[in-house]
Amino acid sequence: MPVELILVVLVKQTTSKSWECTEEGASLASEGSHEARLFASLGKEGRSLADIKANVPNSNIALGAAMKNKWVKKEGEKVVPAVSTIKDEVQLHLQAVSQGEAHTVPDKVKADYKKRKLIKEIEKTVFEVTKGSEFTTSVVKQEAELTKDMIESGQWKNTNFKPYNFKSKGRVELRSGHLHPLMQLRSEFRKIFLEMGFTEMPTNNYVESAFWNFDALFQPQQHPARDAQDTFYVSDPETCLEVPEDYLERVRKTHTEGGYGSIGYQCKWDRAEADKNLLRTHTTAVSARMLHKLAQDGFKPAKYFSIDRVYRNETLDATHLAEFHQVEGVVADHNFSIKNLMGVIGSFFKKIGMTDLRFKPTYNPYTEPSMEIYSYHKGLKKWVEIGNSGLFRPEMLRPMGLPESVKVCGYGLSLERPAMIMYGINSIRELVGPRVKMELILDNPVCTIDKFRGTGGEPRGAPSVTALSKRQELILDKLSALQAKVASIASKMGVTLEGTVQAVTSQLTGGSQPGRLHDVVVYADPRRPPYSLRALAAALSAELPLCLRVHCHSSVKEISEKLQQFWGAGGGAERSQSQVCITLVWRQEGDSPAALLPILSVSPLSATQVSGEHNIARYLARLVEASSEHPKYHLYERGASSHVEVTEVDHLLDQYHTRLVLGSNKERAGYLREVDGGLARRQPFLVGETFTLADLLLLSGLVQLRLLESAPQNVQRWSKFCLSHHLCKNFI
Repeated sequence: MPVELILVVLVKQTTSKSWECTEEGASLASEGSHEARLFASLGKEGRSLADIKANVPNSNIALGAAMKNKWVKKEGEKVVPAVSTIKDEVQLHLQAVSQGEAHTVPDKVKADYKKRKLIKEIEKTVFEVTKGSEFTTSVVKQEAELTKDMIESGQWKNTNFKPYNFKSKGRVELRSGHLHPLMQLRSEFRKIFLEMGFTEMPTNNYVESAFWNFDALFQPQQHPARDAQDTFYVSDPETCLEVPEDYLERVRKTHTEGGYGSIGYQCKWDRAEADKNLLRTHTTAVSARMLHKLAQDGFKPAKYFSIDRVYRNETLDATHLAEFHQVEGVVADHNFSIKNLMGVIGSFFKKIGMTDLRFKPTYNPYTEPSMEIYSYHKGLKKWVEIGNSGLFRPEMLRPMGLPESVKVCGYGLSLERPAMIMYGINSIRELVGPRVKMELILDNPVCTIDKFRGTGGEPRGAPSVTALSKRQELILDKLSALQAKVASIASKMGVTLEGTVQAVTSQLTGGSQPGRLHDVVVYADPRRPPYSLRALAAALSAELPLCLRVHCHSSVKEISEKLQQFWGAGGGAERSQSQVCITLVWRQEGDSPAALLPILSVSPLSATQVSGEHNIARYLARLVEASSEHPKYHLYERGASSHVEVTEVDHLLDQYHTRLVLGSNKERAGYLREVDGGLARRQPFLVGETFTLADLLLLSGLVQLRLLESAPQNVQRWSKFCLSHHLCKNFI
């Protein structure tokens, strides 16, 4: 049918297919097939098999075809004719193809010849173009917008407008905000400080007086760092408004005359120099304010930290900026020693993945002893400086009013240098400033610190077996603590629970009291149906009487018949005859990723909730495996051959949740590529030969997100194996 293109031209497309011989096929059409030429060379007495293989081209093909056609037979070591004459149909067929009469050759025969590369199919497309009703040789630009001037002048009546395409689709994924890598790393460092019991200091004053920035830290007024070549001084306002006068006098006296076991600097001290305003050169100025306030309020042991910007008049290059971030930690306590300082520093850097540390003595104006901190960089294969530390001098602490038994340590590092190492950036100007690329911000990972990174030379992001085992132990410890909490809640509610995990599970499923019913309620959004529940319910029903119900919350305006019949026909056993009842409630609470997650609530312990399909699946899988001594299905812990395999399943479940369920379209595509590569090395399932909870959840997620048909080849092959499993027969 002709297609009209804006009535200018008419285009008619015609496609035709034909067959032609390949170079080998043309040779056989003129000289005969391999098997026919072999038959002709035998004569009446035949030839030896060794002679044929040595001197007849394509002897294996010729012998196979001739034997199949029963033209020849073997007599000992010789091949002799079995018939007097033959008909070479291969040659006749190829001659017909070469003469344009391929239609006389059966389709099955042509398919065989195509497979043998004797013929090939040629497709030709012909476009016939003719003039349309509005054909013209001049090109007129079509207007895309109706303007105010066109309406006022009436020009719109004679203007040719570009037609709107109402069937075109808008952008599938809207561009949204993203955290800068520095802000992500800052958030990670902040969490680590808070985990260690530190309190965050207020660092909102970017402008400080020289008194707090230098003098309070026992830094002499003649120090080179106070020159304008190193420090940005503020011209308006030029001086600070107020400073504690009594404290200032003690600081002045310590600088000029000494005290607290020191002779001071024995030099002139200028009040005007101390009153100057400047952009703070370090956040230690904030630490000085906090320590002074701590002394005035009555000393108590304290731990402070800050992460914020500082400013120095530096020459910009690949490793220096005039504006950067300083990470600082301060610990004040009685009888604090250098060993305590090294322990605090070691704990902090261990949490950010830097375990190989060295300390080197150095000099700082306001700490003694002082130490530079070095860590071994495996990429650069050398020790690099990552921070500075020390115990604050008495000349700094005693004028504040802190007792003599109090020691204060401080340590700090830049935020940019660890970020450069973690993101593989060679120039700091690519991280901050006009050279920053938007792709760096859009594509960088959310989690920047891998607390379970292997230490045995594994690539980043590939946790070692040792690290995963430690993680498993940590999870088990948390589960034990949760079990104790559940037991406490149960005792307050009058519910008796036994001591072990299996006993608790048995209690919830009614194992200890056959006549008692326990309810499990799952709230799910119909836009993300948790299909894995259907398979797990089937596994649970194989072990004990199970009641299945579906309800629809008022927040759901419309729902399909398939989701209303989520459990299928029947709904399991009657409620009065069941030990466990699973009620699925369809509910919509918003469009955010968190609102789409299913939630499981256990009765009578209704305060206990499990969020996320991966955690609900863990709960139900444990329920299945604890329901009898020999359950029919092993999907999680009891079916695993080792703790390492359980750990691997747990890791896959977490990856599924963070990267497929909560991830962006780009993260999902990258995740599926990684899964596809893993399946290419180890099939048919994600953890070898066993169908596990990881397979069930991934299959459920791909169906929910409608990604199964567009998934990579190995993932599609894997899905067919999964759908053939007993539990997945009625999966979709």
